[in-house]
Amino acid sequence: MSTPTSSPSDSEQHFGFTPNFSHTHSVTLHHPISAVFPILGTTQGHERVCRLSSLCTKFELFDADEVGIGEEESLQDVHVRTVPAAAAAATGEAETKETQADAHRCTLPRQPFTMTETVPLVFGLFKTNVVLTGTLTWDEAARVALYETWSNSGVQVWKLRVFEEADVDVEGNGGGGDDVGSHETGTKIRKGTKVSERIEGICPKYLRAICTYEPVSYSLRIEQLAARELSRIHAV
Repeated sequence: MSTPTSSPSDSEQHFGFTPNFSHTHSVTLHHPISAVFPILGTTQGHERVCRLSSLCTKFELFDADEVGIGEEESLQDVHVRTVPAAAAAATGEAETKETQADAHRCTLPRQPFTMTETVPLVFGLFKTNVVLTGTLTWDEAARVALYETWSNSGVQVWKLRVFEEADVDVEGNGGGGDDVGSHETGTKIRKGTKVSERIEGICPKYLRAICTYEPVSYSLRIEQLAARELSRIHAV
């Protein structure tokens, strides 16, 4: 866990709250971005990814919508969970200030969902259900996905995944991706994907231990899911 360095006012503007815990993690997968991004960055694999959490006991997707951000903005710079859905295109109606502003915004897909986590308390003697309301928003062109949740226990999470192309060693790893050349040592390489995850969150003191441990365990399971699912897809 690391300590947030931004000021409270900057954090409120960026995340929608002032974090009291954070976590970063990255992994390089032996599959191209075209295969990795849909599973780890869009609604296609969202439920499977969320159910990797050892705490998740219920999950439900709702109707997807779209949200607008400024043309000069990135999902790395904003929070959009509570932002109203992008206005539908005007159909002969008088243009308003809102529709004029929308014309200068980038529209991105957003997937609302709820998830129930069953959290152990007092060394597992008691359990409580925590209901999370959240959204997954993604920018396929920028290869970025933003996961945001709010819960009835006071926990809020802003989680960003950034996907970057990376050269990976072919030998012994299998999976998809075209060979792109050889290293000077003679080892074959191909294009894989580096996934970098940043988590910023706020939680009550009594949940701090769980909130700071779970992201580490969860990130490792994300890696395992991606490797398993992508290998299965490319084997078909």
